[in-house]
This record gives sequence, C-alpha cells and structure tokens, in this order.
Amino acid sequence: MKKMNNKGFALVETLVVTIFIATVLIFLFIQLSNLSSSYEDSFNYNSVEGLYALDDIKYYIESDTNAYMQIQDELTETSYIDISDCSKFSDSDYCKQLLSLENVDIIILAINLKDYESVLADMSDYPEGLKTFISKINNSGQEPYRIIASFNNGTYATIRFGG
Repeated sequence: MKKMNNKGFALVETLVVTIFIATVLIFLFIQLSNLSSSYEDSFNYNSVEGLYALDDIKYYIESDTNAYMQIQDELTETSYIDISDCSKFSDSDYCKQLLSLENVDIIILAINLKDYESVLADMSDYPEGLKTFISKINNSGQEPYRIIASFNNGTYATIRFGG
C-alpha cells in the first residue's frame, strides 16, 4: 500500500482544534470578567452594613416631622437635596453624630426617578464613584424618595423611603 501525504490534513486538524480552544478560552474570559465586575459591584454597592446604616438614618429623618415635611416640600422643586451638613434637622448635633457613627461621608435625598440623568447633570462637585453608583440605581417600589449615601470606606448604598 502506498502511504498518502497527510501533511495538509494534519495542518487543518491542528488549525480547527486551535480555533476551538481559543473560542472556549475567550468565552471563559468574558464570563469570568463579568463575574468579577458583578462581585466588585456587590462588594461596593448596597452592602449589608450600608443598608442598615441607611435604615437608621431613614428612621431619624422620618422621626423629625418638621424636617421631613420641609424635605418633602423641597423635593417637589428639585430632584435631590444634600443633607450632609444636617442643617435641615431640629437637632443637628445628633444628626452629625449619627452620620459620624454610621461612617457617612455624603448623604443625598432624591426623588425616586426612573432615570437619574437630571440628578447627575447637577452633581459636578461630587465624586465620580458616587455618580457612577447613582447611574446604576434602578427604580422599583412605590416609595417616592430615595436616600443615597457615600461612606468613608468607599462604599455606597441607597434605600427607598416615604410614602
């Protein structure tokens, strides 16, 4: 029997296997990068301690009736209010202590919007991380307002309130 020249077949076979392995590796890389991105978001955004801190702040805001009513009136005129300085509350010293205890850097009250582009347009003085977090907020629930906070450790959280 005469042996045929199989060099061309071996080259094609090697090429097909290489393309198949490269495709599988690219697919795995994309999936792992998406997983890594989701992990970073879950670590930095809406952590458990951040949500508990905002729940305490929410309770404080709702317990100060005069400040709560003033905030509601202001939010009908604008899309957000920065309350980091605690000037709107009757006991501003307690508010400052609460924000310090909860490790809050910036706290904003906003209307619960479907799209936060109007809020972001006015926030040129705020850190990029906070603006990125606000752009990822999606609207759900019936509550008309949101508390959005930036913490000193570089994390961010938001909860709905009011109604």
